[in-house]
Amino acid sequence: MCCNYRNLLKTGSAFYLLLLINLPAFSQSPSGTTGNWLMCFNQTRLHDKWSIHAEAQYRSFEITPNTEQLLLRGGINYHINNSAFTSIGYAYVGNYVFDKEQLSGVQVSENRIWQQFLMRNNIGRCLFEHRYRLEQRWMQSNSNNRYLSRIRYLLRITVPLNKKEMEKNTLFLSFYDEVFIHLSSTPFDRNRLYGAIGYQFSPNANIQVGYLAQTVNTITKHYLQAAIFYNLDFRKKE
Repeated sequence: MCCNYRNLLKTGSAFYLLLLINLPAFSQSPSGTTGNWLMCFNQTRLHDKWSIHAEAQYRSFEITPNTEQLLLRGGINYHINNSAFTSIGYAYVGNYVFDKEQLSGVQVSENRIWQQFLMRNNIGRCLFEHRYRLEQRWMQSNSNNRYLSRIRYLLRITVPLNKKEMEKNTLFLSFYDEVFIHLSSTPFDRNRLYGAIGYQFSPNANIQVGYLAQTVNTITKHYLQAAIFYNLDFRKKE
């Protein structure tokens, strides 16, 4: 299905064309502009079975700094095998209201406990990633406090372009769709559709630049994204 190189390029081109065609139909941010996300992810391997997850994300209402969210997430991973692991962790999220002058502080703070199961498999040269995540969320603001829980499912496809698999000096495409479901009377929370191009500098590091459309209720907002993935491995080498 994914083994033909030309078909992969055509699929990637069609995906980006579809995004461009749909841009005018989506609702924009309160300022009428596209936002941006800057992200950094790390996995530090301590043992064949254990690793630590850490990430930081800055999310802006606009391309220029106008803070929408600050997210810090950490966790512990247990590796079942080379293709699957489970995780548990904590995240803090600071949510801001749109303010052109960025004078307001955090309006809603969130403390979150999360658990997940992630597995990967290859079909041809395509790498598929399935992530199932459960979140318990404590939201605090000046007006009220509330508790919410939700489940998330993400399907990601990574396609190396100039090599047969992900290795050093690989140019690649990455696509994912993630749906968020509340465990409440109003199940649908949001959906994220993402497409990016990336470069694998080494077996443990890559950078990605892409586009994300996030739909909450019936409103879709656009973001440009830049992400760095940098992993460390402290296992003893034989």
